[in-house]
Amino acid sequence: MEKQSADTMINDRFEAFHIKDIVEENNTLYHYHSFYEIHCTLKGSAVFFIDGGEFPLEPGTIILIPPNVLHRIVHQTSDFFERTYLYINPSYLAALSTTQTDLTACFRSNGGINSRILSIDADQLDQLLRPLRKKTDSNYGTDLLYQNHLIAFLISINTIAYQEKEPLFLSDSLYKNKDILAAITYINQHLTADLSLETVARALFMSPYSLSRTFKKETGVAFHAYVVKKRLLKSKEILRKTRSATATFEACGFNSYTHFLRCFKQEFQLTPKEFLQEEAQNQFVRFTHFAGKK
Repeated sequence: MEKQSADTMINDRFEAFHIKDIVEENNTLYHYHSFYEIHCTLKGSAVFFIDGGEFPLEPGTIILIPPNVLHRIVHQTSDFFERTYLYINPSYLAALSTTQTDLTACFRSNGGINSRILSIDADQLDQLLRPLRKKTDSNYGTDLLYQNHLIAFLISINTIAYQEKEPLFLSDSLYKNKDILAAITYINQHLTADLSLETVARALFMSPYSLSRTFKKETGVAFHAYVVKKRLLKSKEILRKTRSATATFEACGFNSYTHFLRCFKQEFQLTPKEFLQEEAQNQFVRFTHFAGKK
C-alpha cells in the first residue's frame, strides 16, 4: 500500500482553495488529515467517498469533514467540476467559538457517517464563498477582515446545518452492495472486538474470500488495512483524552501494546508521545494519504 505525505496548510489557522480541474480516478487517493475540511461544489458533479459511503456531489453540495475521517473524490461525472475547499485548524476554530456560538457544531455527525452533508442553492453557496475567494495581502487590517468573512461563512453554514430537516445517512449511500455497507457498519461499531476477516464474514453470513474480494473491489482498500486504519484514527481521539498510550491501545482494539506502537509509528511517522507533543505545539499540518483503486 503506497503512502504519500504532504503538508497542506501554509499557516496554522486556515486555508481556502478554489479549484477547477479534471478529477482522474487513478490519481485520487483515500486520505485523512488533522484539520477540519469544508468541501463545496459550485459547478459540475462527482462522486465522493466519506468513511464508508459514496455520495453524489452536485452544485450546492457542502460536505463538512471532521479531522481523521477517510474521504476521497472517487470520480467526476460531468465535463466540468468547480469546487472550493476550506481547511481549518481545530484549535483555531475552537478559539473563534463562544459558549453561545459553537462553530464546530456543524461538523458533528447527523447519521451513520462521521461527516455532515448539506445541500443549498448553488448561487447562494457561491455568494457565501465569494469573500473567501478574494486574494489577501499584508495591508493593515486585511487579516482581521478575512477572519470576519470566515466567521460569517461558518455562522451561515452552522445555521443551515441546524435547520436541516432531512439528514443523509449511510443507507443513502450510492453503494449498491449492501454487504459492504453492513461490513463497514459492523467494523465501525465493533472496533474494540475481534475484527478478523473470518469473524466479520461469519457475522455477515459471507465467506471470508467473498468478503475480502468484494470489500477491496467496492472500497478500493483491503479489508485488514481498513480495520487497522480505523483503529489508528480512533486511537488519536483516545490519546487526546487519556494522554496515555498504554491506556489507549486496548480501547481502540489492539491486542498488543508493541503492535499498537509499531502500527502507530508506521502510519503517522510519530510515536504516541511525539504525537501528543506535536499537538501541544499546535502543529496541525500533517496530512497522510493512502492509495486505493476501485
